[in-house]
Amino acid sequence: MGNCCSATLQVSCDALINRCIDYTFARATYVCFMEENLNDLGTALRDLQALKNDVKDRVDGAKAQQLKPLEQVHRWVSRVEEIQDEVNELVKDRDEHLHKQHLEKLCIGGCCSKSCKFSYQFGKNVAEKLKQINDLKSRTFVKVAGEAAPESEKRQTEQTVGMESMINEVWGQLEEQKVGIVGLYGMGGVGKTTLLDQIHNKYLDTPNDFDHIIWIKVSRNFKLDKIQNEIGRTIGWFNEKWKNEEGQQKADKIFRALSRKKFVLLLDDVWERVDLKKVGVPIPDETNWSKLIFTTRDEGVCSKMGAHKKNRVKCLASDEAWNLFKKNVNVTEDILSLDSEIPRLAKIVARKCAGLPLALIVVGRAMSCKKTRREWEDAIDVLRKSASQFQGMEEVFPLLKLSYDNLSSNEVKSCFLYCALFPEDFSIHKDELIYKWMAEEILEYANVDGALNKGYSIIGTLVRSCLLEDIRGHVKMHDVIRDMALWLACELEETKDNFMVQAGSLLTEVPNVEKWEGVKRMSLMANDIENLEIIPSCPSLLTLLLSNNRLKMINEGFFNSMCKLKVLDLSKNKNITQLPSGISDLVSLQYLDLSETSIQNFPVELKALVKLIYLNLEHTSELEVIPHNVIASFSKLRVLRLYKCGTCKSILVGDNEHLGSELQSLKHLDMLTLTIQSVPVFKKFFTSNKLLSCTQFLCLDGLSFLDISSLTYMERPHSLTISSCEIVDYKVSRQSSFKHLQAVDIHDCPKLSDLTWLIYAPNLKKLSVRSCSNMREVIQLEGRGEVAQVEETNHFANLDELILISLPQLRNIYGGDTLPLPYLKRIEVLDCQNLKKLPINFSNVPKRDLVIAGEEDWWNMLKWENDVTPPQQCFSSLF
Repeated sequence: MGNCCSATLQVSCDALINRCIDYTFARATYVCFMEENLNDLGTALRDLQALKNDVKDRVDGAKAQQLKPLEQVHRWVSRVEEIQDEVNELVKDRDEHLHKQHLEKLCIGGCCSKSCKFSYQFGKNVAEKLKQINDLKSRTFVKVAGEAAPESEKRQTEQTVGMESMINEVWGQLEEQKVGIVGLYGMGGVGKTTLLDQIHNKYLDTPNDFDHIIWIKVSRNFKLDKIQNEIGRTIGWFNEKWKNEEGQQKADKIFRALSRKKFVLLLDDVWERVDLKKVGVPIPDETNWSKLIFTTRDEGVCSKMGAHKKNRVKCLASDEAWNLFKKNVNVTEDILSLDSEIPRLAKIVARKCAGLPLALIVVGRAMSCKKTRREWEDAIDVLRKSASQFQGMEEVFPLLKLSYDNLSSNEVKSCFLYCALFPEDFSIHKDELIYKWMAEEILEYANVDGALNKGYSIIGTLVRSCLLEDIRGHVKMHDVIRDMALWLACELEETKDNFMVQAGSLLTEVPNVEKWEGVKRMSLMANDIENLEIIPSCPSLLTLLLSNNRLKMINEGFFNSMCKLKVLDLSKNKNITQLPSGISDLVSLQYLDLSETSIQNFPVELKALVKLIYLNLEHTSELEVIPHNVIASFSKLRVLRLYKCGTCKSILVGDNEHLGSELQSLKHLDMLTLTIQSVPVFKKFFTSNKLLSCTQFLCLDGLSFLDISSLTYMERPHSLTISSCEIVDYKVSRQSSFKHLQAVDIHDCPKLSDLTWLIYAPNLKKLSVRSCSNMREVIQLEGRGEVAQVEETNHFANLDELILISLPQLRNIYGGDTLPLPYLKRIEVLDCQNLKKLPINFSNVPKRDLVIAGEEDWWNMLKWENDVTPPQQCFSSLF
């Protein structure tokens, strides 16, 4: 053991001594060869300087040939200049040290001062700099420059009438550090590209520190390498080698280049998410200050692209549209001054373009050579009858069609084309539209709720694609989009000659019956047709819309050939009192709308319509009796609308007592609307489990005794109207629920003092209270135990509309307190002079969307939380 320890100690000591010798020798070497290294350093530095000058001459020559210096050359030159400064600084430090030592002679060979530590460090630094310089000298460049990056040039743009405020708004967003990605969305032809071009040009005109401003047209069915190649061109890397590289190699190079730079990337016409990571583009955010601006027709793309701000580019207002139209009409001369009638006619033509810039420009230029009144009148006729035949529309419609082509399925496309059956500027009720889709079997469904869910999803897709406009429970189709849809219906092979649409065309007679052969969808809505005396041949017809005419008579044989008809809408024909017995020929009919007609008798022949799934008899006040076993014949019925139907006066009792058992027999009935006008009917209603389960819209009118608590037995009440009723004191327990209730309308109930029971309606969206002379509070907080039981509930959390009219005693809405109202859009107050405070403060509601409508005197006397008055633009005077 002793020998072993001795041997180990000896080895350790020898190793330590050797390391000390090596270290001391190395230090001595730095000092001993310092003078020689210093001379070599000066020579190497002069050689490197000469090499740098040669490289810079080559670079200057390349620039003269419009080539771009390579990044590696730029970095090499920068390093050479840095090491020159470092050597100069090193020599300067040595001189200052020698001066401090009073120019003492160096210890060894005249080159080492008495400060051995300084001599060692200086010698070491000299040796290291010499090595670094030799390494730089060894670098050779076969090529010092490549293809030059093209300079960003201004883009030519269309006229920007009316877009200045949008440009300024978007520019303000881009100046915010936290905003890196901005989306611009809107329908085709609305001016998104023009807006993007203006922003691009503004970046070029405005002093900034962006290294690259890159504009790329993406378009449908894009490929990543197209975007990568455009970026490669901009940063000067696009060459043969680049073309042969894989996508990931390009992405890596783009990322290395742009991650060290500040850039603006503008992407036009984006139809689906562009994966920036796969392209190689660093995500613009507040840390890198870079910007991404893109345009799209689909609002959903804004979310998928991670937009920090999204902006809808809307059609022009009427004055702006007129100015843009005039500019394009008067291109060569003042056409509008040639005839005193032309300006009036020109405004009609401009209105037909409905504020769409592309249409205003194209139509305006087409009319710039029309110099007579008759030419303008002819143009108006063409635009009204068939806009696709108007000169220039062959340029507009194919561009708009791209949005249709991009829809995800034939189902969605069919639903879109169906919307063209309605008149221009028509508000289409969403639910009624979906019921028609159901009846035509465009939608597959297991029950009404499932169909509505699917239908609302399709409507959302069309709204996000800017093919429909969403307007509070309704949708609208822009006039030019509608014209495009009708053009499509005539052009597409699968729908060619299937549509006949003359809605809102001021017709007094039905159009040429010979053209009905082969038609599948026909709309003659909103005309002045009084009689249907013809017997047409249209065996392929699926949908016939005749609502809002002046119909008085329908020929007995009118429906003879319509064996495939599935949708028949005769609503809003107030002069029609009876239906022909020939309606029994409609054996395929699934949707029948007779609402707002004056029919007096319900034909027993309707029993033949065994496939009916939707029947609307709302506001048929003249209809007193429905014959026995007719309703029972509709075994597939899913939706029955009897709101304000004349039969409701005696439904479930008297002449219509049989309806109770017939309604019970309808196994598939999902949705019922109903008016109850007597206490006996009200009591009988609550004995029917079927009615309690499927009644979603209930109107209680003129009841002399109404206990609100009984309504809690209804399973799915969505809408409740109470009119001229004697509401007794109610006891609503914590277990009671109106969780499905979304709309409440109460009027002409003079003894009603409050609506505290609404605390159990957490999903209420619309509340209207009118002409209740004793109403003091909407929700009464004091002395009501049930309020305390649900203190944790956010009352009115989903409310978006509140209407209060002729309530002279009303002082508070919610006990004088404020409520979080995140979805509130509109408050309307009229003749409520004692209501001096609203339950809102402007930290709890969306300021931009809120509208408060009322008398100006009432507005001026309102008191606000913390004395903070809301912006004046929130207020809208009713007078």
